[in-house]
Amino acid sequence: MDLNQVNNFLSVAQTLSFSGAARRNGVPQSTVSRHISDLEAELGVKLFYRTKRDVKLTGEGRAFLPYAKEMLETARKANHVVKQLHEGAEGRLSIATIITSSMVLADCLREFGKRYPDILVDITYVSGCEPEWEEREDKYDFHFLHRDILPEGDDFDFLVTHTDHLGVVVPKGHPMLQEPLNFSALKAEKFIMVSEEESPLLYMQVLDVCRAHHFSPQIINRFDTVKSVLLSVGAGLGVSILPLAIPRMILPELVEVIPIDDMDTSVTYVAAWKKEILNPAALLFLNILRERFPDDENR
Repeated sequence: MDLNQVNNFLSVAQTLSFSGAARRNGVPQSTVSRHISDLEAELGVKLFYRTKRDVKLTGEGRAFLPYAKEMLETARKANHVVKQLHEGAEGRLSIATIITSSMVLADCLREFGKRYPDILVDITYVSGCEPEWEEREDKYDFHFLHRDILPEGDDFDFLVTHTDHLGVVVPKGHPMLQEPLNFSALKAEKFIMVSEEESPLLYMQVLDVCRAHHFSPQIINRFDTVKSVLLSVGAGLGVSILPLAIPRMILPELVEVIPIDDMDTSVTYVAAWKKEILNPAALLFLNILRERFPDDENR
């Protein structure tokens, strides 16, 4: 059997659809069917019950499933190790992060760069929505993200990196800056929000804050980037509620932040990684994370 056969078997087993497996793997449905037929012929068993309406695993198919996963995972590991050796001892580190973890990540990378200046670091900014974790392949060594969107299961480990809180973001010189935060005054303000699709956790938390103060925000616009939100607020088009770190990093010359002190608005952030680390450079970075964030946080 070859890995293409095994990969197509696993895709059909997960989607219970030959057409779905074909779309997932970017091949014609006839190729998926041929690979499954060849695999069944080699094993001498039927792996799927197939009708015009549905596809189901046979008992033999269910028995083969964990071994198929293991074969693909072993191949992935081998590919990863060979690539690392080919790239040399310096290596490469790949990190996905959300904007609110930028300062924490920068501190870690500063130390990492001092110790290992020849290791290339790739950084990708991702949205605050729930990430699409790949079951068979994760292209990032580390994810800096909200604790609440960690994937379920035992595949990942994590360290708590920091906690932030929410604040009301207003333009420079706004009248509300002259007195303690008054939510009654916010009822008359126009709100500019990060869209729910971009950051559902933040969106719901903002609405919860408003509900706790007995009003619904007058939302006039939603943006997919915090920079657009801050630019609009800085231009005097409205106000917003964001984690404190964001306006302090982005366009601080245009906006100011009033902390919300009368309720708990804390958000916990973590650095997460696959428990089985294959990349030597990732192991070096993990050592720095453990130095900076001792694993004594309440989980």
